[in-house]
Amino acid sequence: MRFILASASRRRTDILKSCRIRHKIFVTGIKEASHGRFHAARLVIENAKRKARAAAGNFKSGIVLGADTVVLFKGKNIGKPKTAMHARKMLKSFSGRHIVVYTGLFLIDVVSGRCVYGVEKTGLKVKKIIPADIDKYLAALGPPDKAGGFSIEGAGSLIFDDIRGSYFNVLGLPMAKLAELFKKLEYDIFDFMR
Repeated sequence: MRFILASASRRRTDILKSCRIRHKIFVTGIKEASHGRFHAARLVIENAKRKARAAAGNFKSGIVLGADTVVLFKGKNIGKPKTAMHARKMLKSFSGRHIVVYTGLFLIDVVSGRCVYGVEKTGLKVKKIIPADIDKYLAALGPPDKAGGFSIEGAGSLIFDDIRGSYFNVLGLPMAKLAELFKKLEYDIFDFMR
């Protein structure tokens, strides 16, 4: 049985590789739902579903995973920053505040057409960052190509005081939730390990 990841995220594929889960990457390039249209939990499921369905149409068999991650801050959905200046503004506004990371997962069994989905939610407290250090953090964090403009890995570990929930959710692929969804489809994620 083939497992297909409908995502261009390097971090998601790295997490799967670290768990020795064999997978094929298929990037759909579909248009995602607007961040202002849905609550974060519904938004990530909608986008994960769009990705999974667009990919599933290209295969005759296999399990397809669509995933999407957003940050909820002050009631607003925050996606990836558009520019380095936008990332700077985000980090400055997050300083000393709580944010919530949502990841939606949508699995499709291509042969049967069965679908299952779930959402993981993780709360984070961003430490107070003095304005003079914001550019240092941004330089250390790497390209701002993640939801909220940050990564919890590497230098990102310096900006969080507290985490409530799944660390892997913040990375973009909550593995315990994924294993649970495989079971709902009556598969065992361990069967996809090499």
